[in-house]
Amino acid sequence: MPPRYVDRSSSGVWVHNAKIALEKYFMRKMSRGESEPFYEKAMLDILGIGKLKKTTESV
Repeated sequence: MPPRYVDRSSSGVWVHNAKIALEKYFMRKMSRGESEPFYEKAMLDILGIGKLKKTTESV
């Protein structure tokens, strides 16, 4: 039976820098209170991905 856990991680300086950049981006976004900046919303609109809408159906 082959192993089910396969580690597919990269290593190198670029991975470390990408992790730092993502963390700084996320922390800046949270400290400013922006749940969805305009460029994220624009990209999601271009890709046709929308948010879930609340429905008021009674059960």
